Amino acid sequence: MMKVNDFQKYEVTLSISYEDYFSLIYDTKYLIEARLGPDRTFIAKKSIYGNSRKKAVQKAVQWFWKDFKGALGPVHKVMTVNDPFDEVSYDDGFACNDLANKYLEDETIERVLEQADGDLARDDSEGSENHPPNSLKRIRRRRKEDVEIAPRLFQTSGGSIYYKTSEPPMGKGMRSKSKSVKLSSKSLEKALREVSRRGLDKCVTTRLSKQAA
Repeated sequence: MMKVNDFQKYEVTLSISYEDYFSLIYDTKYLIEARLGPDRTFIAKKSIYGNSRKKAVQKAVQWFWKDFKGALGPVHKVMTVNDPFDEVSYDDGFACNDLANKYLEDETIERVLEQADGDLARDDSEGSENHPPNSLKRIRRRRKEDVEIAPRLFQTSGGSIYYKTSEPPMGKGMRSKSKSVKLSSKSLEKALREVSRRGLDKCVTTRLSKQAA
């Protein structure tokens, strides 16, 4: 039975080799609906519900091992979970080994790599069944702590300015989501105008403008 707060829908994708797919059917009698994709690979989809991507990934991993019992090999070589609510976003505290940031599909990986601006790369290490690799790895040391130059506006040691947005909780008992948006502006005055022009946070733009003045 689905819990009341497990209402967010996530999609699990399995990429199963041609040989493993038919071996799964013949050896275990487990039939999973899939379509034949490129490179003789079967693509299977499954919906998972949870109150966060981290919870959905946890459920997906449990389902994978319970249903397939290792017949498809290590989970990190077969399974990805999408990020329909943009919960995975880069900041200086980004933890590659956090379950919420693992088993990412290509679309999310590319988005986070762009946000990281060279701080992260794909983790292509082999890993093992007991120690699977992460989707991403850090290739630079953590940057110095950003300086808050105005409410919600932070400047990195390299001069880039980010605006921290927040979204109200999607349901009772859930936390608000926040992410950092990189601005093209290099000064506080221009950053304030950019925030207003892009409508990043209409509620606080007036307060920010008064402070800058």
